[in-house]
Amino acid sequence: MLLITPPESPEKDFNRDLVLSKRYPCFPPYGPGVLARNLEKRGYQGALLDLNFQVLKHVHEHPQDFNFRVWEEYLDEKILAFQPDLIGISVMFTISRPSLADVAAYLKKTHPSIPIIAGGIFVSNDVESVLRTVPQIDIGSFYEADRSLTDLLDVVNGLRPVSDIRQVAIIKDGTFVSTRERATPTNQEIDVQPEYYDLPIGEYARYGSMGAYNFMRGERLASTVISNRGCRAKCSFCAVRNFNDISVRGRAVSSVVDEMEHVRDQYGVTHFMWLDDDLLYNTTRAISLFKEITRRKLNITWDASNGLIAAAITPELMEAASDSGCIGFNLGLESGNDRILKSIHKPGTTQSYRKARRILDRYPHIFVKGFMIIGFPHETIAQIRDTVTLGCELQFGWYPLQLLTTLPGTEITLSMIEQGLIKPPTDASFKGLAAGSKSKGGGTLRQREQTEKVSAREFVDLLATLPADHVPTTAELDDLWFVADYKMNYEKLLHIHEPVKLRNIRVMLRQITDEYTVDNAMGNLFLAVIASKLHEFDESQQRLALAIRYQQESAYWTKRFTVLGMMEIADRVQTANSLTVPLAA
Repeated sequence: MLLITPPESPEKDFNRDLVLSKRYPCFPPYGPGVLARNLEKRGYQGALLDLNFQVLKHVHEHPQDFNFRVWEEYLDEKILAFQPDLIGISVMFTISRPSLADVAAYLKKTHPSIPIIAGGIFVSNDVESVLRTVPQIDIGSFYEADRSLTDLLDVVNGLRPVSDIRQVAIIKDGTFVSTRERATPTNQEIDVQPEYYDLPIGEYARYGSMGAYNFMRGERLASTVISNRGCRAKCSFCAVRNFNDISVRGRAVSSVVDEMEHVRDQYGVTHFMWLDDDLLYNTTRAISLFKEITRRKLNITWDASNGLIAAAITPELMEAASDSGCIGFNLGLESGNDRILKSIHKPGTTQSYRKARRILDRYPHIFVKGFMIIGFPHETIAQIRDTVTLGCELQFGWYPLQLLTTLPGTEITLSMIEQGLIKPPTDASFKGLAAGSKSKGGGTLRQREQTEKVSAREFVDLLATLPADHVPTTAELDDLWFVADYKMNYEKLLHIHEPVKLRNIRVMLRQITDEYTVDNAMGNLFLAVIASKLHEFDESQQRLALAIRYQQESAYWTKRFTVLGMMEIADRVQTANSLTVPLAA
């Protein structure tokens, strides 16, 4: 069986410059690798083909004359060499749906006799729609397939009864037919190292991003690893439990560290991103895991980009994590309002977040990000203010902030549909965005900035001016996002003084300002703030000059500098620099 990972970005949205700046994800196909290992254990021959990696590598090697559809050549070569009896396509995110359809259509056109099965989180979320809109796919697979896929092959080969077919679906004579009964993988089936065959795992980090801490690991080669599956939390907006079921299943500590040691020795990897959704499940086990990494002297670093549960943070755990090479992790905070946290079933309170902060203050070298969300159903301005206030109080390194994203099948999505807050999806074009709002933090913001460079729309600090009990509209959430992001991620820098923390934040802010955006007045202003606090007055003055220049050239930035008090901050930085006195809070 040939297992394929398609290009993550569809061809029509593909951006060469983003690839060259390594902003496209480039993860090793960990899940397909584990499937391949379990296929081999059952006596089936497997192979992997990562088309996403091949396309990204091709662009880096041929930046001026790249051909996105080079993946077709790699696919034909692999099929010719391997001669598969079955092809599986794994898709994790909605963004890859066009690529799934493109690859499936090409396969059916060029190799019509080979059946195609598609799986992964995206397919699981809406398998009927996928099968109806991508008719080239013969079989859809639900949930984790470590057991169900191998069982299906056993049934086809007469080794198991037909009743063992589970977690698959087909369209038969126009009717959707499925067997949703779960075939949850056993501990033995998940406690295996992925089989990567000839994939150059050590090269992945050279051609794209891998997690949220690329800016911290420098030039170290990176890969991924998982220690357990599932999550104890029941967050209403999250789809993990839909896919992985309600249990958390852990691998043996020795097996996990054996895998890390093998990947280090085989591929030269010295940084790992944990794929776990609940890495700290079972505190005693997590501490044992970190101590085993230290005991074996692996000399690696790691991050937990998928997020940790703040309530699970303890002094002993953080000591072990730091000693084992932790450089950063995300905390799923979501809100600074306890009523909202309770309504979304978050396993934590604002007090548990404050407790975690007191422990984390002892480790300023570890970069901590706090995930935040605004736009929950019926969330008021007062509750959004609570989120911003808590973020500023905790002073974590950064707060990735987004408008609520509704994922198919989650509790919050079904509830919002029932209340008429959003419309139900009618086909596979469902994009997973709440209430018609736009995802923030990248392209959308940049597009608006460019559009409004000459003539900008009115901008008001809605967080300060709207009534406390007001539930913001979709249009208002756009500007509320900007204000909240400014206050939690930029303005709070005025009140941070630890040099280690400031230097870590500066590395990330330089990446945002110099690589991910251009003419970023706000980013340069606060790089000037950081440099002044670090007694680097020449650097501060250079950044300040850029900030003022970009602000003066843009109506978009001028309005925001005026409304949010950034003009006054620029004046204070100028004064501090001229006196060679670090900027005070």
